[in-house]
Amino acid sequence: MSQQRNLQGPGARHAEATDPKGEWGLFARGALEALCVPALFVAFGLGSVAWLQAAPSHSAGYAETLVEDRAERPRVWLIDGFNVVQRSLLGGREREAWWTAPRREELLARSASFDDASAEIWVVFDGPAPSQALDSQARPRQIFAHSADEWVLERVRGAENPKQIAVVTDDRRLASRVRRRGAQVVATIEFLRRCSG
Repeated sequence: MSQQRNLQGPGARHAEATDPKGEWGLFARGALEALCVPALFVAFGLGSVAWLQAAPSHSAGYAETLVEDRAERPRVWLIDGFNVVQRSLLGGREREAWWTAPRREELLARSASFDDASAEIWVVFDGPAPSQALDSQARPRQIFAHSADEWVLERVRGAENPKQIAVVTDDRRLASRVRRRGAQVVATIEFLRRCSG
């Protein structure tokens, strides 16, 4: 009985394989599978594009916008001092004591060579002012504030035309707040590229 079953088994399978209806079914199934794979790739690609367009373009905590495409040329530049030092000025060098006077002086020297000689540049640092008097007529002007972010926001809020203000920062939160008030945002590395010194 088991031998008979074994003999019938392969023969039945052979009959199925040579049956035109069975071959057509296998062909249709294979064709359907072949069409589904590219369709899945296309759907995945379109979904990815839609997700990327809807997702914020900034990495967590920092803005990546280099220079926003605006017709109005900034007249006043507000520099988030220690943010520029920490994020771009050191450029992989030793980051220890990045908040010290030598680091501030390095940023001020670079900012003084900004390529727009008519621009009004303010560099604001967090913390108390140093004991020596600051030159109020120097370019750039150096400011010390309890919070550099709040100082920048106050300047933008109080501006007659915020579109003429560029805020240099990689701080995503600050960038978002000043942008909502009409100011332009420039990434720290882009600002330093425009400083030839």
